[in-house]
Amino acid sequence: MSGRISASRASAARAAQQAKAARDAERLRRERQVESALTDFYEQTGRAEQLRAAASARAAKVLADAEAAAQEPERLAKLAVVTLQDLGEPRDQIAELTGLSLVEVRTVLAEAAGGGKPRRDGRGAETTAVAEAGPVAAVAGSDRVGSGESDGTGIAGATQR
Repeated sequence: MSGRISASRASAARAAQQAKAARDAERLRRERQVESALTDFYEQTGRAEQLRAAASARAAKVLADAEAAAQEPERLAKLAVVTLQDLGEPRDQIAELTGLSLVEVRTVLAEAAGGGKPRRDGRGAETTAVAEAGPVAAVAGSDRVGSGESDGTGIAGATQR
């Protein structure tokens, strides 16, 4: 009987080995598929990042070019605000006509009058510098000097053109 058990045992071992080999082959095939899918994932993720980076660089260049091109029209628009004031339009009317806020109109006029940013008085209120004829005349294209009248801010002698 021991011969039968040995043959039976050998047959069972072969069947177990075949089943295990089939399972190992399936596991190996699946692991290769997982590896291939992960390779695709990392490759395509990298490609997407490169495309986004290139597009971002192109967009930044387009924006920089547009910003540079907008400098002259923006300067001319500010000059038009100064011209409106030179024509006697009050600041609130300039704001209404142009769609700018009153603060923006004051800022544009202060920059034109002082050649820079508006100053703050001791109380933190915005004031415009009393302009000399030179800087504003160069911006406004006029040789008129301020009238010395109040500009509505309560500061007599403030730039009024």
